[in-house]
Order: sequence, then structure tokens, then C-alpha cells
Amino acid sequence: MFRRKYTILLITAIGFTACSTKPQTITVSQNSGTIQPMKGPITAPIKEEILIKNNPNLGTRVSVPKNRPTLGIKVLDSNEVTSGSELNGEIMERMPFPADEYSRLKKTGRYTISGKIYLQSSINDEKITDKKLKLYLNPVTSYSQQWYQQSYLGGYKLSPVDKRLNNYLKVDYTTDGGEFRFFGVPRGEYYLIGQISCGEKCGFSKRKSTRLVKEISVGSNVSDIELMKIVP
Repeated sequence: MFRRKYTILLITAIGFTACSTKPQTITVSQNSGTIQPMKGPITAPIKEEILIKNNPNLGTRVSVPKNRPTLGIKVLDSNEVTSGSELNGEIMERMPFPADEYSRLKKTGRYTISGKIYLQSSINDEKITDKKLKLYLNPVTSYSQQWYQQSYLGGYKLSPVDKRLNNYLKVDYTTDGGEFRFFGVPRGEYYLIGQISCGEKCGFSKRKSTRLVKEISVGSNVSDIELMKIVP
């Protein structure tokens, strides 16, 4: 009987001690060496733009045609090539007359330049020419090069020419068959210039003037020059 009471008291004491024990917190620390999964590079979406609007460093946005032509280059159709005033509506200022450059040119020489001027029809290969067509030999200088590049090739209309140029031009008129002949030409480089007016015979809807220019070099007598153009 005494042993039974002692056992009950012992169990009660152990239970009370266990309940009164202060709880402890166990902290589990992660291994700092754990390898984190790598993230791939972030790729920003690409937008097809030529220039960004309202950005002063890049300029103004322009639209891209569907056929994606080369930017900044305009290809003119043969029907679009016209006079400078019609092409751009402005007159370009001609450079000052270079009197020193022209003073070094000889006005007379001993060479003869001859040939023929005509237009050739692309339809039937007919050669179209006329009599009394006026032709010029214009010495190649910085002054005439401006005219050749900007007016003849570029299509711009230039301000009036300096009348002093007339002292250095050579002029001739064609025969019935379109032949021409210049006498007493000095050695040098020249623009040979002529103009033919033609209409339906040349394939044009109405009569128009076609200017012809050819650069030639004179160091001896030059013959059989063909100043021509295929039309329309």
C-alpha cells in the first residue's frame, strides 16, 4: 500500500516538472553556399524603327514603304526627268565668274572638230536631225562644271550666266544632214552642246526640246563625233 502511494506521488512530480520546463527554440540555419538557379539574359523586344519621334538626337520618324527601297536615294523615271524649275521650283546661284581661270585659256588654236548631231528613235531606229541647229564648244572650267553638274545632270535652273563667258565659246550651225564643223579650236577639254526640238516623230506626245551634251578632249583633229540620244 505504501509503495503504491509512493509511485503515484513520483509520477505526479515528474509530470509537474515537465510542464514547468521553459520551452526552447531550435533555429535551423540555411547553408549560405546554396547555389541559386541562374536567370537568362533579359531581351528587350525589338521594334522596327528608322528614327524615333521627338528625339532631338535621332530626328523625326519616317514611314518605311512596303517595298523597302534604299533610303535617301530617289530613282527618277525617264518621264520624271524635266527642267530644273519644274523639278524643284528653285533657282540655284551661279558661282562668281573665275576671270583668272579663263584668262589662262587660249581663244584660238589649230584643230578642227567635226561630227553629227541627231536623236535616234527607239521604235524604228530612225535618226532625227535638222539644219541650222546651233552648237557650242564650252571649255571645261570650274564655272562650266557647275553648270554641267547642277543644271544638266542635276536638273536645277541656275541664275543668269556671266556675259564674259561668250568670249570663250565657239559656235557652229549644222548643215541639212545635221553635220557640224568647228575650226581653229585650241587644245583642251570641252563640253560639246546642242539642242534638237522634236514631237511625235521622236515618240513624244507634244513637241519638246532635248539638250545633248558630250565632254570631248582636243589634242589633235577630231572627226566623226556623234552627239546623239535615243528617244523617247
